Amino acid sequence: MNVLNVLKELEQNLFLPKTLESCQLNEFSREYVCKVRYGIVDDCSVLSCGCCLSNALYNDMILRTGQDQVRCPTCDCRDATIIGPVKQLRKLYQQIQNAYRKLEQNDYGVESELESATDEDSAKGVTGEENSQKGTLGQGNQKSLLALFHMVASKLGSQPGLPMNVTDSTRGRRRSGQRDGNECGLENDLEEMRVLDNASNTGTIPISQNSISASVKNNFEALTRPISSDEEKEYYFAQCFPIYRKRSQFSTHAKFLRTKSKLFISMAISPDCTKFVLITEHKWEVYSILPDKSPVLLFCGKSTGEYGPDFDHLAYPTDMSVLLVKGNNPLQKDLWDHLHCKLSNDYLIISGSKNRFRVFDLNQQGLPIHSYGSSFPIRCIDINPNSNMIACGITGRDRNTGAEQALIVFHKIERNKVTSEPEFLSPSTITLPYRDPIKTLQFSDDGLYLSCSTAFESRFLIISLRKFNEPRLIMKSLRSIDSSLESEGITDVKLFPGNPSLMCVTSAAFNAPPIVVNTKIQDIDGVQRVAQPTMLIRLDELGSKIHKCEISPRNDSIAFLNRNGSVYIMFSPTMMDSEKRRIVLVDMVADAYRAHESAALKFSADGHKLYILDRKGILYVEDFSYGLPQEHEVTKCKQIT
Repeated sequence: MNVLNVLKELEQNLFLPKTLESCQLNEFSREYVCKVRYGIVDDCSVLSCGCCLSNALYNDMILRTGQDQVRCPTCDCRDATIIGPVKQLRKLYQQIQNAYRKLEQNDYGVESELESATDEDSAKGVTGEENSQKGTLGQGNQKSLLALFHMVASKLGSQPGLPMNVTDSTRGRRRSGQRDGNECGLENDLEEMRVLDNASNTGTIPISQNSISASVKNNFEALTRPISSDEEKEYYFAQCFPIYRKRSQFSTHAKFLRTKSKLFISMAISPDCTKFVLITEHKWEVYSILPDKSPVLLFCGKSTGEYGPDFDHLAYPTDMSVLLVKGNNPLQKDLWDHLHCKLSNDYLIISGSKNRFRVFDLNQQGLPIHSYGSSFPIRCIDINPNSNMIACGITGRDRNTGAEQALIVFHKIERNKVTSEPEFLSPSTITLPYRDPIKTLQFSDDGLYLSCSTAFESRFLIISLRKFNEPRLIMKSLRSIDSSLESEGITDVKLFPGNPSLMCVTSAAFNAPPIVVNTKIQDIDGVQRVAQPTMLIRLDELGSKIHKCEISPRNDSIAFLNRNGSVYIMFSPTMMDSEKRRIVLVDMVADAYRAHESAALKFSADGHKLYILDRKGILYVEDFSYGLPQEHEVTKCKQIT
């Protein structure tokens, strides 16, 4: 990649809406529909929706529509106004144009000098051949090569803006000049080059400058390639999200000659979206997620403690003590049923009957490394994204009164400083000020907060973990929803990534649609104070049977899973109730009667893809950055609002 190609790729950052093609009034909606043409923009400005466009285009749209606000040609946001110029992008345009002009000037001067130097080298090369017949073999060729080398190196060292293809042509001319000499002259030239390379005299200063310049250019090229690819994906995403996407579907288990699909009781996707897990009552399977390919089984195992690359090659761990739970004999048949699973980038956690959970190391082919048994039933479990803490929600009993009490047990995981093996510290327990059993647990993306909900009274809480030894309740609230037998109450609570001031709460109960609340935990100034949240958005369009939600890392959209298997995406840049929202139906997956059997949702780190894993073992990938809406594989989602 030469400098010219780098400039062209940088110029693509300025490929924005530039000119107005047409502007017509829709008689039905009484709104203006404008068609624009994209191009390289030299007067970039930003709108209130966050999109960039040409300032001249904005003025044309205002003039044609006769309104103070326009409809954004990029995100289709209504009532967009201009905020101001983007000085950085305007300066980038000027710098690119200056670089183009310098390249045009340098091209002519350097090429002409190289031509004259090559002619001189050829002439002296002929003289060298004549002298070689007289006993002075190769002397003229050596001098001409040195003169050419120093001349070109000095020129390149003083002109860092010279394109790489000129250097390549210089090397080509140098090689052609060497071919004119005889073999002995060529050997002397190479020897002279080695001397110049190893010597440390004043004549090598331009050479070292050239090498530094070349290394900087090579590093710049290496950095530019992935950035340009990301920019292209980002452009496609801006054009497609949330309406257009490429839909992919991969099955982990063949359905051929089966009368009934295999169903799993729980599933999870890793935070980095590279692995997922499926569990049944007595088996578990971990698969890798590959781009545009079917998932591949990494390792699997059974509740007895056996593990391996597949079910035909299972074995017990060498250290059988990791399977011991309160004195149980691992050699005897120890049966327990799986109920829930959670997956981090490093560990798999499975909880189940007999008040226990087991930890598997994904970096050691699924090796069981820890088993824990509680005195009370484990109702829910979670592991933070950093893979250093496990939280268990249990229901204990007061020793004096015998009344039930909601408890959360924290298990800290640390790495041994010598062996780097994971070590599990003694668990610590906190008591919630409620007797209502804990139903859900969810760590924030940074692991500093734990959001949870209760089963019967439909409370949702936030616990601060900034001090591991002193967990503290910092927010509590109560949702008044139906408590009949058909009601599941609160089904999911999640904090926004990087923004704990926002939380999404879903429910499966009568007249209880999903809501987005302001937690107000950032306003806490006292140790004893507990925040009271306020509602920001109530999504009545999605109904009252939502099992799960997943928040995009961009904080501008939320994916919802309905009880019937419908997957929706709600797009709202500022998460305010007064803002116009977009809701689309993305896909239909396997339904689930209860929330703990429902599909797993996970956004990729850049928010471009949504991964869905249902209880039939089918992985769905919704790629919003695959290409433009006109492409054949890109399809349109059903728009709800």
